[in-house]
Amino acid sequence: MPLVAALQRAQIKRRGILLAVPVGFFLALLTALYPLPGMVLALGLGGALLLSRQPQYLVVAFAISLAIPMQKSLAGLPLNASDALLVLWCLLWPFMLQREQAPHLGQWRVPLLVLAITPFLLATLLAQLGSIAQGNSLKQTLRIIEWFMVLPVLLLVFRPQPAFWRFCSLTMLLVPCLFAIDGLYELASNGTRITGMLGIPVPIPEGDMAQIRHTFDISGRAGSAFGGAQGLAMYLVMCMSVAIAHLLISPSPGLRKLAALSLLICLAGLAATKSRGGLLGAAALLLVMLTIYRPGLLRWLVLGGILAALIGVLTIALLPNWDGSLAGLVPGRPEAVLDRLIIWGVVIDVFKDNPLFGVGLGNFRDEFFARSVALHVELGYASLHAHNTYLEILAGTGLTGLLAYLSFLLMVARQLARRWRERQADDAAVFTLAAIGTLAAYLVFASVDMLLLQNMHFLLVFLLSLGVSDSRAQAVGLAVSTQERAA
Repeated sequence: MPLVAALQRAQIKRRGILLAVPVGFFLALLTALYPLPGMVLALGLGGALLLSRQPQYLVVAFAISLAIPMQKSLAGLPLNASDALLVLWCLLWPFMLQREQAPHLGQWRVPLLVLAITPFLLATLLAQLGSIAQGNSLKQTLRIIEWFMVLPVLLLVFRPQPAFWRFCSLTMLLVPCLFAIDGLYELASNGTRITGMLGIPVPIPEGDMAQIRHTFDISGRAGSAFGGAQGLAMYLVMCMSVAIAHLLISPSPGLRKLAALSLLICLAGLAATKSRGGLLGAAALLLVMLTIYRPGLLRWLVLGGILAALIGVLTIALLPNWDGSLAGLVPGRPEAVLDRLIIWGVVIDVFKDNPLFGVGLGNFRDEFFARSVALHVELGYASLHAHNTYLEILAGTGLTGLLAYLSFLLMVARQLARRWRERQADDAAVFTLAAIGTLAAYLVFASVDMLLLQNMHFLLVFLLSLGVSDSRAQAVGLAVSTQERAA
């Protein structure tokens, strides 16, 4: 076995030398003839080789890109920095597999997320039969493939070893702080963003910019590079799960201290967003993680929830200015509540007309405008969604798609619970607990917003993929690594 490994390493080195000679000559010649393109190509090639040998650096860039959702269109497809990194990852994937630390083929399995999402993907394809705008629904289906299938497969390039978990921990503890600080600076400087000064624009839809809602100049809520408070709030909450998990079960005292600092910064950034949905998601995340960590707390949490509900009902009933309507419960924004009720009513009408397969994923907007429904708040640009991911899926893919998506969530939740029961005192268990909290927050966010328009699914799938990683595969990886070091 050691002899075979040595021969394989020698063969890889010979291939590298044979490749380096012609490539080096070509780069030298190109630089002599055209200095700038030659240097750019050389730097790009060097970066590609570095990422091939150290692919974990892509994880850092990927986590940063998820908070920069600005988009450009290519052949009608909306693309952003995360998409570009995924393409680069795909191109470098065969080279990453040549690393000594790459997993062996015998360790490979079809990722659970790929298996779990397949029924929903089939439902989106069936929805194409009745799609009212097949191009739009096909683009959204490609997004589902990109989020739930391509990314989990690309993550197979990593072995679930302690060094990888520590690197991911550092990434997920530090990167969110950058955008939390940006949100705090935005709030303190009356709308000036650090990311904006670095040349990173916020996503702006077509139309009259003065009527775009949820930006700082209108709402006074920090949004960082997202441009909207909800995006920043969801990003911070889902990332906070890693910090909370380290505070509870981290095997490293240093990471626990860093997690405490990261959590404080992210909580301050969350406060700057003034997001009700973010607050609800954070509460769900914390309660579920505490319940999983200490099952004995469940009874007290239930009692506390009942008491809080009673206090809330009594408080609402005693409000002197409440007119008894649902819209009156949201101070300063009753028209937003009324509009959501109107939109949800249209979703039910669309579902009644297309109960099995819907009108095509992502086509609810077109169906809404086709029905000439009036809203209290005009958006100023042709963009609208159901403000609820489950209802959006129901309108787009019918009952078939909604049931398939709910089964996906249930299957992943069951796998996370199984993985938690098998947990060990390691960083892998940290990400399992973090993924459980992230899933809980996602379920809340999906109830108040339409996440199929955002990069939040990239973050969700990344954390879920780490959380459901097989502990048996980890044991195999450690054993193989020990053998290689011995050789």
